[in-house]
Amino acid sequence: MSETAQLTNFKIFPKHTGVWEGDWTILDADCKETRRFTAVVTQKIVDNEWRQTNLQTYANGQSETQKFVGYVVGEGQVQIEGLDSVFPNYNTLATEVGDDLIIFQVWDKATGFMRAVETIHLVSSDRRIRTTQSLTEEGKLRGVMVIVEQRIE
Repeated sequence: MSETAQLTNFKIFPKHTGVWEGDWTILDADCKETRRFTAVVTQKIVDNEWRQTNLQTYANGQSETQKFVGYVVGEGQVQIEGLDSVFPNYNTLATEVGDDLIIFQVWDKATGFMRAVETIHLVSSDRRIRTTQSLTEEGKLRGVMVIVEQRIE
């Protein structure tokens, strides 16, 4: 894709800008719940970059923030980089599919093994459903994450 490709001209990514709030449920490989929290996700396009901040809040009042930045790498494709301690170990490619779906593929940088696949389905202008399959280094299911979000801004 040429250097002039603008993320604002993509088909699906611009529909995800804004502030989203949702419940995140983490399940283990046997589909037993291991963790649950609420998160506010802010997504913007700034200087042709995808900028995302996740603020996760747990029932005990603790919270953590994760930051990501994405760069256009192809038609409908954005390379996502985590700016936090664990995320630099992974390569993440987000690809637009159809009219309302983004698929994230996550690989371990050191081994090249697939570690996760996430889908984000925009079911309406202010509602989306995200599911993630996390994998072990051996390619076995480690767990599943389900997120239901509403746009709040």
